[in-house]
Amino acid sequence: MVDSDSRALRENGFVRLPALATGDTLARLRSAVGRLEELARDRTASTGDFVLEAPGIGGWAAWQQGAGALPGVLRSAERIHVHVPEFDAVQGALGLAEGPVARAVGAPGTLVNAFLWAKPPVVGSAKPWHQDMAFAPPGFGTEEHGIVTIWVALEPATPRNGCLEFIPGSHLLGLFPHTGDRERLPGEPPLERAVEPHVADEDLPRAVAPVAMPLEAGSAVMFDGMVLHRSTPNTTAAEPRTAVSFVYKVPLPSWTRREPAAARR
Repeated sequence: MVDSDSRALRENGFVRLPALATGDTLARLRSAVGRLEELARDRTASTGDFVLEAPGIGGWAAWQQGAGALPGVLRSAERIHVHVPEFDAVQGALGLAEGPVARAVGAPGTLVNAFLWAKPPVVGSAKPWHQDMAFAPPGFGTEEHGIVTIWVALEPATPRNGCLEFIPGSHLLGLFPHTGDRERLPGEPPLERAVEPHVADEDLPRAVAPVAMPLEAGSAVMFDGMVLHRSTPNTTAAEPRTAVSFVYKVPLPSWTRREPAAARR
């Protein structure tokens, strides 16, 4: 990453990383996703690490409501580097923590999680506006640390099949209020109506228009854990949108605002 990319991350909260994973590396990531899909093939209900897609209400809401899902059809999965260690091997071989992440924030990152983000054609559901730091686990130390994510497209990601969208500069405004239901814990009863945590439209900054981030297969976007982002549904008939993301803990970036965004508006 050159200096202009690092500046773009600081100013906008996100930056494109073209052709990050190509050739054999891209093939390794796709093969690892195939292994995840094998792990999910016989699943009929979502669990904490594997969320199945559901038509109409979407995979997250169906999971929280205990509603039916599409057997074996993944919407997302987390800790994928634990379930399939090849993901960890690939991100290590690419040198993401010591390369793009370190150049962006001035110090290497530490991998804390990795995700699969699948949007099947026709039924691939939306992800509403949110900031990743709003979901930092207990004990993360948000006063000392931030997160930087590298999101790698394994197939073309377009506005039609649900590429990521960002609000430039929103990472400089602090933490926005998130509304909705938290994920229920194991053993808790299903929710009657589940609303995925999100930033409501009336709380979004209005000064800057959202920017879509289409990506070719193997290209990536790196973004700050405080930037507002979302993805829309996959409305195509035959264009899956599959991606993996690697989440790194980093020293708190110098540009991070600790006070809530609502107090500054």
